[in-house]
Amino acid sequence: MKKSLIALAVLGTCGAAMAQSSVSLYGMADVWVGRVKTDITGVGSASETVLESGGFNTSRLGFKGSEDLGGGLKANFNLEGALAMDNGTAGGLSFNRQSWVGLSGGFGEVQLGKPWTPYDDTRSMANDTFNANFASSFTTWLGYEDNPNNTIRYNSPNFGGFSGAFAYSLGEDRASSPNNKASNLVSFSLNYANGPIVAGFAHQSQKVEGLNGIDSTGILTGLAATGKTTYNLLNGSYDFGVVKLVGGVNQAKVQPDGFADVKANEFNIGVDVPLGAGFDIGVGVARSKLESGGTDLSKTTGFSIGAKYALSKRTFTYAAFNRTKAEIIGTGAEVKNTLFGVGIQHNF
Repeated sequence: MKKSLIALAVLGTCGAAMAQSSVSLYGMADVWVGRVKTDITGVGSASETVLESGGFNTSRLGFKGSEDLGGGLKANFNLEGALAMDNGTAGGLSFNRQSWVGLSGGFGEVQLGKPWTPYDDTRSMANDTFNANFASSFTTWLGYEDNPNNTIRYNSPNFGGFSGAFAYSLGEDRASSPNNKASNLVSFSLNYANGPIVAGFAHQSQKVEGLNGIDSTGILTGLAATGKTTYNLLNGSYDFGVVKLVGGVNQAKVQPDGFADVKANEFNIGVDVPLGAGFDIGVGVARSKLESGGTDLSKTTGFSIGAKYALSKRTFTYAAFNRTKAEIIGTGAEVKNTLFGVGIQHNF
């Protein structure tokens, strides 16, 4: 009898301990089939039928969990890797999308590892055409680093809809720097989300000093070994119920050491329209204009439209169209890229 009671007590203790800790497996499988075409002035055009992974969102596999440490303190982790559904590869199962561990409580949350930057979060929360991979801003705006290595990130608590975040990434490349300095990335944001209103401001600075410096635009790499790129974004959305308006303005400034600065003035605007019965349409227009020393260099304009139909809470089909035109001002040279596809996404 005593042994039975002891066994029951042990099982009860284990059950309580297990209830304080949780780990979950999640993922997304997204495949699309369609046509892509490129037209280059003076060269001609080329088109191809493709079946690829991640048309709407990047396919992924992840693990996340938390442990209640008591007193309102929790330990958290997240491991997430990209998947290529068209060929079955997973990059050796590297958790290249995010991998971090940290603590959370009344003070907010600290993450250590490879999380997303606050700039990326703010951009994603109010982007055109469902923030899908084929959105017009993604095919026109200059690139940026969204999840750098060696990052310390802090997320504030939510204060009546207001929240903020700060991240600092270590380049760890001082030995390869001609200036005996290490590269780094700084990103922070201040966001507001309450009811139908979403608004945010985000800043990101990417300093290149050595081999691990981040030059997402490619401009700095083509001119100098070192330099800095900064981004300033203001965006938001308002949901009227029958339609949601989204829009944003962004400025990216590339400062190559020893060369003139290159600046990109960018904007996007879009509408998302729920038509009922699980059917939604999103439309977006975006532009990025490059200049240096008061001289216009190039202009890239994009248009995107997407439609999705929910088959269930976890599965939907979609159709997408994107047309992007990049032109070198004063030369008549243009590059036009066109994409049309249909796909399916399942979440688990």
